[in-house]
Amino acid sequence: MRLPAVLPALIVLFGLSDSIIAETAVCFQEPAPQALPTTLPTQSPRLLSYVMDITLAEDGKTIRGELQVVWNNTTDSPTSELLWHVYNNAWADRDSLWLHEARRHGDTKQPAEWGGTEVSNVRLLSVLGADSSPGAAEGEGAIQATQLAAGQDLQWQYVPQPGAPLDRTVAKVELPSPVPPGGSVSMRLDFVATMPRAFRRNGWGSDGFVHAAQWFPKLGVFEKLDGAMQWNCPPYRYLTEFYADFANFEVNLTFPERYLGKVVATGSIIGGEGRSNQDGTVTYYTVAEDVHDYAWTADPDAELIERDFLPEMYRDEEEEQRVATALGRSVEEVQPTPTKMILLLQPEHASLAERYFDSLGKSIYYFGLWYGSYPYATISCVDPANDARRVGGMEYPRLITGGGNLGVAERTLRPQGVTVHEFGHQFWYGLVGNDEFRHAWMDEGFNTFSTQRIKALAFPKQLDTYKVFGDEYYGRAPLKQPTFEKGDFRAMLGMQRWETPDVRSIPAMSYELRHRDSLQEFLAELPPITYFPQVTSDAVLSEREKFLNPWQQPLEHPTMDLVDSGLRRVNAYYRPAMTLETMARLMGEPRWTRLMRAYHERWRFGHPSPSDFTDVVKEYGGDTVLRGVNGEVRIDWAEFWQHAYHGNDQLDYEVHRLNNEALAASEESNAPRYSVSFAISRRSSFAVPVEVRVTWKDGSQSDLVWAGDDWVWEYSWPDSSQPAVRVEVDPRRRLMLDRNWLNNVKEAEPSHERGLDYAVQVMVWAQQVLHYYGGNG
Repeated sequence: MRLPAVLPALIVLFGLSDSIIAETAVCFQEPAPQALPTTLPTQSPRLLSYVMDITLAEDGKTIRGELQVVWNNTTDSPTSELLWHVYNNAWADRDSLWLHEARRHGDTKQPAEWGGTEVSNVRLLSVLGADSSPGAAEGEGAIQATQLAAGQDLQWQYVPQPGAPLDRTVAKVELPSPVPPGGSVSMRLDFVATMPRAFRRNGWGSDGFVHAAQWFPKLGVFEKLDGAMQWNCPPYRYLTEFYADFANFEVNLTFPERYLGKVVATGSIIGGEGRSNQDGTVTYYTVAEDVHDYAWTADPDAELIERDFLPEMYRDEEEEQRVATALGRSVEEVQPTPTKMILLLQPEHASLAERYFDSLGKSIYYFGLWYGSYPYATISCVDPANDARRVGGMEYPRLITGGGNLGVAERTLRPQGVTVHEFGHQFWYGLVGNDEFRHAWMDEGFNTFSTQRIKALAFPKQLDTYKVFGDEYYGRAPLKQPTFEKGDFRAMLGMQRWETPDVRSIPAMSYELRHRDSLQEFLAELPPITYFPQVTSDAVLSEREKFLNPWQQPLEHPTMDLVDSGLRRVNAYYRPAMTLETMARLMGEPRWTRLMRAYHERWRFGHPSPSDFTDVVKEYGGDTVLRGVNGEVRIDWAEFWQHAYHGNDQLDYEVHRLNNEALAASEESNAPRYSVSFAISRRSSFAVPVEVRVTWKDGSQSDLVWAGDDWVWEYSWPDSSQPAVRVEVDPRRRLMLDRNWLNNVKEAEPSHERGLDYAVQVMVWAQQVLHYYGGNG
């Protein structure tokens, strides 16, 4: 059965796609310029180092640690204090700012068992000046801070937060002497971190599973913020994640012996295996360089599987050649380099191992091909324990958490999709380390853009499913069964709930007539009969489903201050991804490939700001031109960015009208002539150049361009030999940010075939509704 013709249009509007639609989203190619001048840095500035000895107690949740840190002041400003993140204290009690904000946002969940971190024995080891190294000449300007006695005690002070004065996620240590520019400070402390029962990114589960993320006190970033040098160290907040400086880590991890061979970590395990101790424990000596965080996971019941990533196993010769040509480099220069993949897998999920490794390998390949090779020796992926799923779907340097379920159909791309996304954070967040408190879109948005492209390029299209008794089957209903809240009269009309009003002396009654579960839906909907058997979802176009959410605040609004978590999902993930996809389609793939590679190479092991990205856009995308038979228009990326980032503008172009007026026949010829005109309207303040395609009666086409610089654009052919049958704005679908693609087309005469398609669609929907309610009787 052929789908009604209206359905592809609705599918594109709401984020789904079929193969016909997908073919329209192709960029024209442009000649590649000379070789890209940037190169990949091989290491971070290495201004920070941590040395830690930690021991996990038998209870599988208590971590005792000793920490020593050395911080080098590479700025031009002195500082007399150090600010620390203590993220784990968000789970110490109800008084944390994170939980305060969660409740304000309507999220009342809290850890089933509390955690928290206690810090003690904080001591200064040294403050060194720029000229205070051994052998440095002493003089009038010599730094005297080196005269401080080793082992001087320092005070650990928690910083009260507005709205949560008892929050303990930020601590301050005041130094007896400032750390001068070019100087350094060394200090040590002891801590005891009790992990909560698995909750929001970290914690423990049953049978010894423990995922330690944000488990140790960690320095903030000393940088220019709001025009002044200061510590960028906000408290742990509901809508944010993390931000820190790149560092080198040496960490000794000691566990009960049952964890032998069941540990993965940010650091490489030196020697390959743990060292057994006489007290029945096992110690792993680990090292991680050029990372800004350190996480680990241990599970005595899990299976630990290792495989080598070799680029030839995933090679895409066409894509390699495309990237090499765009960058002006050889194929050998752009090919990713080998690394080791490690999977910590729940034994009951053995059937998911190939999905994990396949998606991890493809991610390493394509991210490395596009942005530069993954530089670390290992990447570990954790499949969380069943009662610790809340730690899943997260990223840390060299370690990610996935999440899979039994009964999940393979074409749902689970757990493949989350694995690709979380690995992608090794590049966007891990290697390009933006401020996630304020600009989460710079990692989540870039990563969503990249993830969706990999899913579209390297995986079969995702299929929609329905579920019965925990197992998924392919298919999709044209109309989902509606449910309504209590007090909504439509619930009674739909035979969902019988309710009586609250009348004096007669109490209100409410009785559920049907319950929404998989078996009830199956019987009501009869999927094999009424479902479309295969509805594919295009990974890139699916981003457009977020147009259904309100966009209350612009992208530039700090992530931590957004109005709610729904807008965070839009502003951090899908809106910036659509913005980047729009820019890519307007520029053309060669130019865009160069721009993204240059940005990544320039800011690998760095902390870019939004203006750093726009500088690269200006440098590599500044001469983008759209051409048509009526001339050419140049794209002003500064104006585009003003609409897309600084303003809260929404983009929508519409074909307003198409007219074919028959002209009187001339004396010389009886051939019909026409005055053809059309009008395009810009329905919002977001102005960007756009292409317009006119299709003539004989099937030929004329492509025009409009600068979009007015609210309406009219164009005409006063004397044409044939009428126009169709006008389409943005025919190549470059403008992913256009909210409504349904108004992009106007035809001269309604299609009778389309009318029939509408009728078929109405019939199918009516049949579906009858099945919904027929199944209730």
